[in-house]
This record gives sequence, structure tokens and C-alpha cells, in this order.
Amino acid sequence: MAAVLQTQHLGTIQGKSGDGVTQYLGIKYATLKNRLADAVPVDSPRGDTLDATKDGPTAVSLPIGCDLELMHVQHALPKKELPQSDIDCLNLNIAVPAGTTASSRLPVFLFIHGGGLVIGANSWPQFDYTRLVGLSVEKKLPIVAVSINYRLGAFGFLTSEELRNAGYKANNGLRDQRVAIDWVRKHIHEFGGDADNITVAGMSAGGASVTYHLKSEEALFKRAIAMSGTYFLSQPLPYEVHEQNYKKAISALGLSNSSSPEERIKALLEMPAADVVAQLPPSILSSPAIDGDIVPSTPSHSETASTTSDAPRGKNWCEDLMVGDAQIDASIIAFLFPDTAKGCAKKFVKAANTALSTQPAIVEQIVKSYGVAEEASDDEAFPGVLNFINDVLFFSPALTFAQGWKGNAYVYYFNEGNPWEGKWKGRTNHILDLAYLFQNFREFLSPDQQAVGTAFAEDFFKFCHGQAPWPAVTKGTVSNGFTARRYGPTSEENAAGTVAQAYGGQSRRRSTLYDFTDQVSLDELAKIFTIFMTL
Repeated sequence: MAAVLQTQHLGTIQGKSGDGVTQYLGIKYATLKNRLADAVPVDSPRGDTLDATKDGPTAVSLPIGCDLELMHVQHALPKKELPQSDIDCLNLNIAVPAGTTASSRLPVFLFIHGGGLVIGANSWPQFDYTRLVGLSVEKKLPIVAVSINYRLGAFGFLTSEELRNAGYKANNGLRDQRVAIDWVRKHIHEFGGDADNITVAGMSAGGASVTYHLKSEEALFKRAIAMSGTYFLSQPLPYEVHEQNYKKAISALGLSNSSSPEERIKALLEMPAADVVAQLPPSILSSPAIDGDIVPSTPSHSETASTTSDAPRGKNWCEDLMVGDAQIDASIIAFLFPDTAKGCAKKFVKAANTALSTQPAIVEQIVKSYGVAEEASDDEAFPGVLNFINDVLFFSPALTFAQGWKGNAYVYYFNEGNPWEGKWKGRTNHILDLAYLFQNFREFLSPDQQAVGTAFAEDFFKFCHGQAPWPAVTKGTVSNGFTARRYGPTSEENAAGTVAQAYGGQSRRRSTLYDFTDQVSLDELAKIFTIFMTL
């Protein structure tokens, strides 16, 4: 059913209503002069009625991106076939409870999708907001929900000295997100949202993006949720490394023999976008750059975990933080980089010895604690390597953020096993929590699993409304007075309850990494993974 909204600044917008929810789809929040240019906000009213009844174009990325994500979830959903665009992709979707008006001033939930900064779209079926917003009304905790597109891969994160000299900034993807957040702050009141009560959330690389925005000097939002991802997952690289990646990209695109920077840039701007995606390895395009601006510096555990440190700056302006992980988030590494299992034992031992070259005794203990014997087969060693990766990339960063947060910090552990056939059946793999949160797989879950998903979503609604969904972490520590929320497994009594310890017991998290932190810092331990992935 059509729904027409009259706005003061954006003109007349036609959305669509159904199931108690009104959606405004494909609203362009910014324009692009070309695929590498700065995003220019769209703020002026349109002459004609804006048709917001269908999704807008997605950012240019691998055409099979949605299939890959659903493959890892291990359950399909009906998929939309939408065009990709290098210049018309900066759009957002808004979903509100039916009957919402400008005077409603509902809390805003703005979601940034993941996908390693190379795939993803707000229009993928797993991100449809109809059920989530409908559930918020049912629970008497209504929200206005927003999801955004942003540039990915080469057009989002490729940078070099010659590009910057030509006026093309680094980190387009993060800058697009910032423009979208600012657009929502300026215009969401016309859709019934409260611009002073915005929660920005993200999953995986989306969660990493949220924490990068916490580096802003300017206050951008009231609350933040980082799901299975922080800036420790998508570590920024210095310009020197990006320069080498740029040279690899130019070579892969057949532009090495171009006689001038101007010719190379012209080719980058004009060659078919699909060719760029097809010819470039995603691995060289999936990291932000340290640009001294939107990514001012390399993050560290020591600063992030300290309540006396202002890193990230959001500690001083973002009131509340929710951060959590899934029990085996590192499954995504095994899925996207299957070659990491080949010779993993020897690579892991070598990486540990390289990172901790002056501490061979600790290396021996780490290798033993994770059950990775150098002579072990890949099948024997890889589970231990994945456990280490999980602790370094997902689990410990969540605790680091909670420990150093100056406001209220809430930690959760998602532990419900995957109910569907596949490699990860019975285990809590990466992205599974989104399947429960957004409610779009609900009919494929048992009643007990549905109850876990409902509890998960209801806690998010409470958080957006400024309520304490469970006791916050005691500032400066994750040992004394610690409480976390756990979701699952349904095989245990009280499947959605709380735990009073950061690791062990019903938390289903290992203390292994923390057994060494009195001798080796988390930043040093994280280097083991970085080196491992280069071997």
C-alpha cells in the first residue's frame, strides 16, 4: 500500500506500507561526480514526488556477494536482483512503524552492513527491516530503522599518492558512511525519528566501521553497537602499504604502462566497473588507510582499554556502547580464506616466533595452549589456529572496548548453534546472530530458537531507548563486577540469561589469551595473526 510523506526539506516522498511498517527505500543521501569523488550530500527538495517504493542500486562489488553471505549462514532467502552502480549507489532505506509522524521522535537504529568492505548492500534480504521494526512495536519499544549503502572495494578504499595529489581522498567508504550519518542527523526527524537519539550499529566490517567513527572529534551519535567486529578486525594500513597495493592494482588492471598518472586515473574512472571488480584481488582493497583524518592513527588495545585515554574520542561523547561476538566468529576466516588451513601449524608457529622473537618460552606456551603442534596435520591443527584467531580478532577486542569505555558498556555473547545443514551446524558461526536479530529466518527456527532471537532483538530495542538491557561492565575492568548477556544455546536452561564472568563457564569463551597478558600485550599477540596471514 502506498504511503505519501510530505517533508519540508526533501519534498514529497512516496513509500510503501505493509505488516504495520512503512518503508522508504532507495533514498539518495549523496551524489558523486565520479566513482572516486567526494560524496556530496543531497539536501534540497525535489520537484517531483520521490518514488521510494523500491530499493536503489547497490555499490559495485562481486555479483555473488549475497550468495556468499547466505552460504555462510547456511540458509537461503529469496534474493532481489538489483543493479549495481559506481555513482548512484549512495542511498539508504528507512523503516518506521505505520502511523509514525514527525512528532513521534522515536529512537533511531542506523545499521552499517558488513562484508569485509568489499561486498554488501542494504537491500539484501537478510537486512529487510519489516519484521524487526514490527517486533519493536509489539514490544512497545518502537524504533525508526535506517540502513545505508556505501562504496566498497576499489572505489571505497583504493588510495595512492597520485590519487591524493589529484584530489581523491582515502577511505571513501568510511567517508560515505559519515555523510549518511550526517544526513540522518539532519533529516530523520521528518520521518518520525529523534535526531538526538541515534544508535549506530554494525556487524563485522560494519562493526569495525562503527568504531572508526568513534574516532571522530565531533559527536556523531548517542549510542553505538559493534557486533562481531571492531577496528582491530579491519586494521588500518599506512600509506606506504596502500601504495604497494595500488601498484598491484594498476598492474592487475593492465595500466602499468600508462605514461602518466593522469592517464592511469582517467582509466580508473572510465573502465567498466565490473572489470575492476573482476580483475582486482579483494585482499588488497579491504583495509582503511591511516589518513590523519577519518582514521587518524593505528588503534591499540592499551589505549582503547584505558579509561584515562581519550582513544577513541567517542569515549567522551558517545553515551553507551554495546559490544559482543559469536562463539566462533573466526569461521569467516576459514570460509573466505580456505588456504589458511594449508600448513597452518608450521605457519602459526613461525608467526608466533617472529612476533615474539625474544620470548621463545611464551611462544611454546601459546602453541601448546591452543593445541597447535608444529608437526600436526592441517585437520588437527586448524581448529586451534581458528580459536586463536577468534580470540585475537573478535573476543578480546570486545572486552578491550568494554574495559576502557567511560560511559555504560554492555557485553553480550551469542552462543546459539547453527540449526541448518552445513560445516558449522551446531556451532555459532559468524553472521548467524544477524539471522536471529533481524527475524528474517524466523520460520526456519524452532520455537526455542525464535525466543532467543526475540530476546536478542528486545535487548537491542531497550538499548536504543536508553534503557539498561542488563548490568553494564564495571569501568576499567572485565574481572571484578563483570556481567554479560548470553544468547543460547537453547540446549541449556535459561537460554537467554546473564553470566558473571568474562570467560569460562556459560560464557563459552576461553581465558587462554588472557593467561599471557601479564607478560605479553594484546597488541603483541595480535601481531601473530597479522604475520600468519602473510605466510
